[in-house]
Amino acid sequence: MVTQRVYGFAQGSKVCMLELRNLLCKLELGIQAYKTVLDIPAYKMVLDTVVYCSRLTAAVNVISKRNFKAHWVAPTLRELQRRKVIEEDRGGGPKIFHRSTFLEWNYDAEIFAFSNRLGEKFNDSSLRAALTHKSYIERETARLSDIGVESNLQFQDNEALAQKGGEIMSKFINGYLRAVFTQVPEELIRAMHDYLTSNPTLETVAKHIGLGDLMLCADFPCKTETYVKSFKAVVAALAESSGEERARIFVQDLVVTQLYGQDVNELWNPVDPIGNLTAILKREGKAEPEFRLIRQAGSNSILAVYYVGVYSDKNFISEGAGESLEVAKEMAAREALKKFFHTEDSMRALPFGRQLKNIQSKIAQLENQPNVPLSEWISPKIMSAVH
Repeated sequence: MVTQRVYGFAQGSKVCMLELRNLLCKLELGIQAYKTVLDIPAYKMVLDTVVYCSRLTAAVNVISKRNFKAHWVAPTLRELQRRKVIEEDRGGGPKIFHRSTFLEWNYDAEIFAFSNRLGEKFNDSSLRAALTHKSYIERETARLSDIGVESNLQFQDNEALAQKGGEIMSKFINGYLRAVFTQVPEELIRAMHDYLTSNPTLETVAKHIGLGDLMLCADFPCKTETYVKSFKAVVAALAESSGEERARIFVQDLVVTQLYGQDVNELWNPVDPIGNLTAILKREGKAEPEFRLIRQAGSNSILAVYYVGVYSDKNFISEGAGESLEVAKEMAAREALKKFFHTEDSMRALPFGRQLKNIQSKIAQLENQPNVPLSEWISPKIMSAVH
């Protein structure tokens, strides 16, 4: 009966906590008094009941509380968010803090980690000079002068290193392009070189290797010219520290790889593709190109498309498509030039990394040896037959 009564209290929806506790006390006293009278199984069952009820009492004693926020919290958060959006719009985006403002900043450790992250060995003085912009030296000199301290800063800016690094990088890029694109005219080589050495490309590379946190300059966020100048200076510092061979591989791995996934034909836009094709065929002793309409669709609609083929001496060269006959002829001439220069959409992937190991000597030889210009270009087969 005592056990049933305890379970009834436990399972009821309205449990009187005081009565339940009194019952538990009586149970304990009864167990102690009649321990010798009760048999062992009955004693164990009553003891288990006491333990169960004790746990249940502890669980029931937990008072549930409804969580709510004051009525002013939500409007305040909305107002703070509105002010944050206005401030970001005025400032051109979220405010960015330089890494040096953080408490655990250690410039010496960052310089050491930077060289190890790139897997290159730099002279400490050369690397620090490559990362120091002249605006930083001017700002620090003016700051010390304002507080009456004699400014005798032993800093070297990266102006000379940047100029040297630009020349070295340009030479390395030209050597790679001429060794890989052996059958393209020098104008296309120059267009790809200008793309790789452009400020947006070099800025992207510099940001991805973490130069933004290491450069010492007066402006922050750093300007594009500062990124470009610092990256060129790093290339020159690497050439001074580890030799030009390591610097050449460094440029190939970080800068030349920006051509990956890029259509090289879009980087060069010849002024007169039909005239260039005609001149090439004439130099090779072939007939002038003949354009023929292969097929067309929707000629009476705004979605018209024309396919034009290029022939020379009754031999098919290429075809192109366009929304008009004039555009289709120009596209067909461009496709023919792609076929001559071996820069079609199905061209082989550019070699990078270990694939360049066997042609590094060739790259070094072609750094100062330009390709044939477009005005003199003929196919290699015709050139070898003439010579």
